[in-house]
Amino acid sequence: MIIQAGFDLELLTRPLIVQEGKLRPRLVVIGLDAEMQLESIRVVTESFEGSLKPFQDAILEHPDLEGTKYFAIAHAGIWTEHNYGYDEPILVEAKLLSEAAAERGLHMIGHFGVDETGYMSAGPHSYFDQYASGDDLPDTMTHWVHSRLGQCG
Repeated sequence: MIIQAGFDLELLTRPLIVQEGKLRPRLVVIGLDAEMQLESIRVVTESFEGSLKPFQDAILEHPDLEGTKYFAIAHAGIWTEHNYGYDEPILVEAKLLSEAAAERGLHMIGHFGVDETGYMSAGPHSYFDQYASGDDLPDTMTHWVHSRLGQCG
């Protein structure tokens, strides 16, 4: 399975976080290889309380991430709507996680807060190939080049 968009990641994690209409306090990590193929999905904790800091090492040092180039996190709970200043603690912690991951050669491509009604994304939720800062991601939509219109959308 090749992951083409952030919403693919949300669709894969939602069933682990929302079950039977109830929010489970989980933190989930998805690993992808260099070609954006799904490597692993795992629940890091069953008792996520809104902070990534206690789980940073567990996320970055897990054996499931061997062979992984890209990863995303998803957790129960969303942040303040339209908070694009990234000043909420969960968003600051996610930025620190992303920086620590980069030091290990990992690229964090997604951060999703999930609740019973929807999700929020602090990263690309559309197609990676169409995302403004996605130049360092592999081209996963080359088959669209052959459409009769010659372009996506």
